[in-house]
Amino acid sequence: RPPPAAAGHGDTEHLASGEDDEGRFDWSQTDDEVEVRVKSLAPEGKGVSKRVKVSYPGGDTILVKVDGEELLRVGPLFARIDPEGCAWTLDGRDLCLSLEKGEARAWAKLTLSGNA
Repeated sequence: RPPPAAAGHGDTEHLASGEDDEGRFDWSQTDDEVEVRVKSLAPEGKGVSKRVKVSYPGGDTILVKVDGEELLRVGPLFARIDPEGCAWTLDGRDLCLSLEKGEARAWAKLTLSGNA
C-alpha cells in the first residue's frame, strides 16, 4: 500500500474553484495558475481562432473580442496576473484560459461579468 501523499506544495485541494450559477464558466487553480473555461463563447466555423483576440489590460482584466466586437470583459480580477505568462485555446466553442498569477497566492473567487 503506497504512503499517503504529502500535503503542502502541489496540494490543490485547499484552493477555491467552482462555476457560476448559470453554468457559463468554471474555474480551478494551482499555486501559480488559474484555469478558466468560458462555455459557448466562441462562434462556430473554420478559422475561428484567427477571429478571437484575448488581451489582459493592466494585468487585472481579461478582454475577449471576436471580429473586433467585445464579448467579454472581466475585471478587476481577484489579484493581478502576468500577461506574458497567460495563454488561451479554443475547445469547440469553449474558450479555455490559462492565467499565470502575478504572485503565488490562493484566489478566493472568480466572477465573470460583462457580455458572457
